[in-house]
Amino acid sequence: MMTSNCVDCNANVGGGSCFFLSSKLNCDACKKSICAKCANDQALIPYTPNEEPMPIQKSSIKCYCKSCYQSVSTLDHSRTYDVIEPAADDEADNENTNSTTLMWVHGGGGSRRMFYPHAKYLSKQGYRSILIDLPGHGTLVDTKLTLDECVDTVQNIIQKECTSSQKIVYIGGSLGAYTDFYVLGKLNTQFSSAVLIDCGQNVGPDCSLKARFGIWFLRKLSTNMSNKALMGAMMGEVNKSKADYHLVETTFGAGYFFQQGGAQCDCMHTVSPADIIPSLDFPILFFNGSEDYRDSEDKWLSLCKNKELSSLKVYEGGDHFFCHDSRFVHDMLDRIDGFAQAVVSTD
Repeated sequence: MMTSNCVDCNANVGGGSCFFLSSKLNCDACKKSICAKCANDQALIPYTPNEEPMPIQKSSIKCYCKSCYQSVSTLDHSRTYDVIEPAADDEADNENTNSTTLMWVHGGGGSRRMFYPHAKYLSKQGYRSILIDLPGHGTLVDTKLTLDECVDTVQNIIQKECTSSQKIVYIGGSLGAYTDFYVLGKLNTQFSSAVLIDCGQNVGPDCSLKARFGIWFLRKLSTNMSNKALMGAMMGEVNKSKADYHLVETTFGAGYFFQQGGAQCDCMHTVSPADIIPSLDFPILFFNGSEDYRDSEDKWLSLCKNKELSSLKVYEGGDHFFCHDSRFVHDMLDRIDGFAQAVVSTD
């Protein structure tokens, strides 16, 4: 039997009839040989600008060698974070927005591309945005994911990209929100406010049995399934949802990153928001969908030290993907705009 080597990991690959050989696949772009593991972890849906096929089909998922994967992905692999400056026509329009930088942090298995169109929208309101990859995700997929590594990643970007006169708003979704509690607790004085999305359920050490089971189940899935398989599973959930806002561009076209799925679960289950929120000096704006798990959203809000500006918005009919649901996106972004301006005006 003819064998070859995976172009990425150099594993021997063949036709699959030999027990000691990895299954042989070919990159969907360059056709070079790749092993099944590399192929299934380097999977995405090729994105064509201004085209968002709905519903999204599993048959659209393609597998690539590392080089082609990075080339086809909507994520720019030449850097680890993006800076979006205010749109030129609006730079001088609003003194409040020009003094504010929005730092966007994505959800589990995603990348900084998740909130790219959201940041572009707010750039037209005069906001500067920084979109980051969490450790273990995107261009930092090989960096070990820990809560302290998340702190270091955020701190290093602030030191490079922000000045002491800027107001920084931390915006985190799902995993990016749960890790945010820990990051904000460590870097309390460096942020003026926070926007936390999809974190209404307590999944920390004192969580409910139901939440504990959810963490266990997520760990099983993410440690035993490839990124391609998880993308297909998530696609089924998304197609049940009404989410329709730039899904291929922000998520399926950037790729999935669950290689450290167990560490993602560890981070969420370690953080105890109730112990951290009362120590935060700044206001927090919470967003959730009514159909998502949210057993602690009212508690989180009640613990905020700045009660005047902190608030909770629940979108009726929204689920865990509501921030990519065109019914709610622009209202959410306009509320973030109003919140950021209110924070600056009260300083």
